[in-house]
Amino acid sequence: MNQQRIKKTARRFSDLIERNKDARAYSDFKEGMNSGLEIAKDTFEENIETFLSPVSDGGQTAKVHNTLQDRFNRIIDTIVVKEKPNYSQDHLDGIYEGFEKSKKLFGEFIKEFYNP
Repeated sequence: MNQQRIKKTARRFSDLIERNKDARAYSDFKEGMNSGLEIAKDTFEENIETFLSPVSDGGQTAKVHNTLQDRFNRIIDTIVVKEKPNYSQDHLDGIYEGFEKSKKLFGEFIKEFYNP
């Protein structure tokens, strides 16, 4: 796989995630959301080839979008964050809310990426 394409794609998704983080996260929940977005970004980067591999679509862009969205959602849904001593329940709830937000952001990302 073309390393340049991998780096560019990872950077674009990373930038989208960073723009959507709360820069002034003053609560455990908001800090958790930022953590969830960060985990999702790292997960995308670890699995990027899954999203760049060709999807046989017969020319149907919507089908490609749905397939990629389903792949991302499945990967994110398998992540389990265990309670840590320094994580409050609000922080954990925020992490899972960050995961949900990352799914929406990924949807925006693939629409932009596959319809430049």
